[in-house]
Amino acid sequence: MNYNRYDQPTKLDQKAGTNLDQDLANSRSIRYDNNQMEVKQYLQNVLKTEFPDLISRKFGQEFGSIDLMEILKDGEVLCKLGSLLPKSKFPSNPSSKFKNSRMPFIQMENISFFLLACELIGMPHDEIFQTVDLYESKDPYQVIVTLMSFSRIVNQIDSLIFPVVIGPKSSRVKPPVPSKPFKLRDGK
Repeated sequence: MNYNRYDQPTKLDQKAGTNLDQDLANSRSIRYDNNQMEVKQYLQNVLKTEFPDLISRKFGQEFGSIDLMEILKDGEVLCKLGSLLPKSKFPSNPSSKFKNSRMPFIQMENISFFLLACELIGMPHDEIFQTVDLYESKDPYQVIVTLMSFSRIVNQIDSLIFPVVIGPKSSRVKPPVPSKPFKLRDGK
């Protein structure tokens, strides 16, 4: 009896250097690298009117060369971004609770304040990153996805404060509605 007829090909049989998880991680890493500069430019443009010295005070001239995860890690930039939401529409904005601290749990709390603001504006949960995605750089591309989605939603809320939208544009094409078969129409 032959028990080997359902053998699955292995990584060596396929001559693959990586597995699917590694390929996905590499793909997300490449997308993060490709979009990082656009997000940094967006943050700088949006924050410069209300907080003109924030970027230069924290990062100086090296802002362009610092990794986005390091820029956002303490939550200050995110909370300042979230605090720009109109107070008339969002009076209980959690981003206004920002605390300046070097303690990790306070920094993670700051990040969570921004994530609560994302929920407050109605961002879909699958587009919101988890605190560890940013703080421990577990999934940097998910942070970019969240900021892209944030830019789209807040642009619709107040395009004067948030004039720029980053990332792919949302589609507003409605699917065609099928017509009823002749048998089901009224009169026949």
